[in-house]
Amino acid sequence: MPNSLASDSKEEGEKSLPTNVINVRDLEEEDVKLLESLVERLRAIRRKVKGKGSRKEDGFERSAGSWAGLIDGEELIHNIYADRLISTRPEVKL
Repeated sequence: MPNSLASDSKEEGEKSLPTNVINVRDLEEEDVKLLESLVERLRAIRRKVKGKGSRKEDGFERSAGSWAGLIDGEELIHNIYADRLISTRPEVKL
């Protein structure tokens, strides 16, 4: 497969393209078909991901309820209220 980055060779009258753009005119037909199939697969993946929402939301939803059975809810509430009764501030001296 010949090196066909647009910045490698500029023909007369041809506009300059970004360096990450491939000039498909210089590629063989089977390479062009391979690129087209890859582009279609990437587009399909992008469509699937677009409909799902952000990664943070997905991770949050997947972890929902994963701690069930590991923590006793009543004991947790009891400990929270007990911790609120403990004063960690030093007394004010007047």
